[in-house]
Amino acid sequence: MRRRFVRALMGAAAIAALSVSAGTASAQLEDKTIRFATQSISPGFGLPEFGAASPGVYTLYPIYDSMTQIGPNGDIVGMLAASWRNLDATTWHVTLKQGIKFHNGEDMTADAVVNLFDWLLTDEAKGMGLVAERTNNNQAKIVSTRAVDRFTVELKTSAPNPEIPRFIASFWIPAPQAWKDQGRDSFARNPIGTGPYMNASFDGGVDGQVKLEAFAGAGVRPPKYANMTIISLNEAAARVAGLQSDQLDIAQGVPFDDRERLEAEGHKVDVADRPSAMGWRFMSVRKNSPFSDVRVRQAANMAIDRSAMANDLLGGITVPASQCATRGTFGYNPAIEPYPYDPVRAKALLAEAGFPDGFETEAQVIPGAFPADNEIYQFAAQQLAAVGIRTTLTTITFAQWLDSWFGKKKGPEGGMGFSDIFQNSCHNDPAIATFAYPNLTCRKAPLASHCDAAEEAKLTQAEQEFDVEKRRKLIQELMVLNHDNAPNLFFVELTDMTGLNRRVSNFTNTLQRYNFHSLTLN
Repeated sequence: MRRRFVRALMGAAAIAALSVSAGTASAQLEDKTIRFATQSISPGFGLPEFGAASPGVYTLYPIYDSMTQIGPNGDIVGMLAASWRNLDATTWHVTLKQGIKFHNGEDMTADAVVNLFDWLLTDEAKGMGLVAERTNNNQAKIVSTRAVDRFTVELKTSAPNPEIPRFIASFWIPAPQAWKDQGRDSFARNPIGTGPYMNASFDGGVDGQVKLEAFAGAGVRPPKYANMTIISLNEAAARVAGLQSDQLDIAQGVPFDDRERLEAEGHKVDVADRPSAMGWRFMSVRKNSPFSDVRVRQAANMAIDRSAMANDLLGGITVPASQCATRGTFGYNPAIEPYPYDPVRAKALLAEAGFPDGFETEAQVIPGAFPADNEIYQFAAQQLAAVGIRTTLTTITFAQWLDSWFGKKKGPEGGMGFSDIFQNSCHNDPAIATFAYPNLTCRKAPLASHCDAAEEAKLTQAEQEFDVEKRRKLIQELMVLNHDNAPNLFFVELTDMTGLNRRVSNFTNTLQRYNFHSLTLN
């Protein structure tokens, strides 16, 4: 308790920085500031090619609109797009809404979309492991775009992809002339989109603060309030303290243990499904890693009591994870059961793999991102140790995670700078309905940690299937192969727990898109 209290105090100075953003409220806007805390600012700051999911989405969604978005029931609705249709198996036309303006007054036209994709399709962008991965042959199959007319964009794919309307929900559209004039480095700190809020300042890095001003001319999501401030607070305890002291309105990722106390004080905790299977990734690219042996990976999975995680540590708000897909994700296979909790069989598998006495390993983790994650990581390490996988937990920051992920820090054998086990859940992009599962493909080198020829063949077959239901079946078959290969240590299906100060009402969280523009501050 004392350690937690100290951490909360450490965040006090950061919370105190949540002053009202610069700027004067429009006559049509209420002169209030939405004060929001998240674990991390987008790693690309305001660059649109970063972050269609956590943590980047929380920074970028107030600033940008996408062509489409996914509704609460999984339906596809237009944002910047008025309509879309496929002319043939590899050609799509997207018709944009007219009269939409960027924050700087530029018109939102087909050229803006083409400008973004021209960048995403470059070799430089493809090598960054960003949203560009969704445009090229790895996922979306988009190979070219062009402006048919001022408000119609043509998307060409290298193979049939019936899910293009869902894919384009992942792309934030920036002001084209400003992007060209500023250059990417400057644009990162001065982003310009069509969203409800426009940039006032980006201070600091991923641990910094963003001040936003309402864009009274927003044509898609008109804002209600004059200002918004986004601040990074790494420690969940600091985010909770901000809610309790009325210095925060919204806190992303509050701990499960704080829910009852917050609600007793008159605050609220919003619980929403998240299309991600929480767990750790076995970095089996390491030649000498014990986890290169599938029996060891399966043994680790059998060492974990997922029901205890879901019910005891998370109070039954979620279920054990059985696969990379989750119940709300396209391709989820309900026939797959979670690995059984079987320590005896786990020890036998380790012995078969040549580790009768077990072995030492390390897991790098970033606590504070998900409900009860620190408790879950401690519990997992204890259970692994009980079968002989003696796991040291090493806490790292999100900035260190990024350094490893994007290759700034090199590991042994020329690979990424990770331990044998690394915190990287199956984060399925909420906008992509098919195969956005990061551990299922051999194509993302140097980011790949798992490569299986049978899985790769099944993925390729699914990509080339234009019939949606046939594609679903193929992805479900892929889930079976991936479950058996066990590239992940599966825990539970993730939920988002968002803390709301007592003055907040009418809040919604649809696939990590918070309705900052339409919630109510009382």
